[in-house]
Amino acid sequence: MISRIKHTIVVLLVLGNSSLALAAPPKITRFELSNGIRVVNLYVEDTTDVSIFSYLPLGLATDGKAKAQWSHLIEHLTIRTTGPIDYKTSNAETMADNMRLEFQGNMDTWTQGLELHAKWLSGLPFSEKSLAEELPRALSEIAFTEANLATHKWAMAAWNQVFRHGETDISMRGDVQSAKLSELQEYSNLHLVQADRVLLCVIGGVDPKTLKGTMEKQLGSIKLTAKTFPNPTALPDMAKDQNATWDINVTHYMETYAIPRPENEDYSALYVTSVLLRLACMRDVQLKELTGHVFCGVDLITPEQIYLYISASLKPNTDILKVKQRIRELMNPLKQPENNIQVSLFAQSLSMELSTPPDITMLMQQKPAGVSETMILSNIGLQWGLFEYQYGDALPKFASALANVSPANVADVVKRYLTEDARMTLVLTPRASK
Repeated sequence: MISRIKHTIVVLLVLGNSSLALAAPPKITRFELSNGIRVVNLYVEDTTDVSIFSYLPLGLATDGKAKAQWSHLIEHLTIRTTGPIDYKTSNAETMADNMRLEFQGNMDTWTQGLELHAKWLSGLPFSEKSLAEELPRALSEIAFTEANLATHKWAMAAWNQVFRHGETDISMRGDVQSAKLSELQEYSNLHLVQADRVLLCVIGGVDPKTLKGTMEKQLGSIKLTAKTFPNPTALPDMAKDQNATWDINVTHYMETYAIPRPENEDYSALYVTSVLLRLACMRDVQLKELTGHVFCGVDLITPEQIYLYISASLKPNTDILKVKQRIRELMNPLKQPENNIQVSLFAQSLSMELSTPPDITMLMQQKPAGVSETMILSNIGLQWGLFEYQYGDALPKFASALANVSPANVADVVKRYLTEDARMTLVLTPRASK
């Protein structure tokens, strides 16, 4: 389903001013249910709002061969298992490395929200009626993003099919249109709720003691499956530069670089590098003339490897060589420490963002008209839950390491990891009409 606010930087700049006086940062409590489900509670005193998020391991970058965006369709079918979807209170999104299910409520309805999450995670059966109704909704998201040159999400799914499964003609629409209900049910049962890979984040006015007892009763009996993803099927010696077609009427370019996991000492500098590249691409006038949207990040995560990526949808008739060249021109200055004077400021800011949720009072004072305290709290919970899901126990150490990233560190990792030899490229072009 269509994303709300995702990136922390966007959230922090957009949020803030309300008549409701809330305590400064939420109080963080972490615990684990008896079945292994991890929980992070962000307790906010004096608010009646409650938002609940489930983070699950199915994602667009780990779907099986010829199953492009099956995870996305399963997202739709999962929240339909509890009946027609009330989008005022329930929503979901599937990203490259995770699926998120969410409930928006208050102190009067939060236990109903937990009940919904418990049912979503319990493997309730899909129905032919739901499949018939949700498939067009899932496909409509492609049509919307296609029209707005916002195809990054689908490019992640296509990248998976090319580099992990050796496909050269990707059926983003066709793979879900041909999926049978029984196949989708089996796929969900195998991969949706894996041991050690399920996390719930609850933000709002429910205190930790009350929350823990209620969650154990409602979710503690859910059975988690063994940790398993669809196996990659591509040959190990495939070329690092690939061209593929897809059934989306947009040309899309991606380049990826294998990087170490968060526990590695170089990861924090690579994370800062990805933020600098994202901002450089967003601000660049030349790139804006050639592309629709450009994203850069380190959240292209597979069981085998993590990648730093740059992903760009191209405007019609764009020379892709000009896009590649401009990306190089934006990346090359980072190889020189003297060009990275902004690194220390960014590193300190990123360290603070990942060390503790933001000061709610400050955000209230800065928020534009039309943004409610409910939206503020929900987006804080959404992003913090994602941090907890992606980094787990490594989050505090990673946040601390970010503060020490220097201009020289960024230059060093760019020269060692973001090299021509390491670069993998993918050009996706629209499939010829039959």
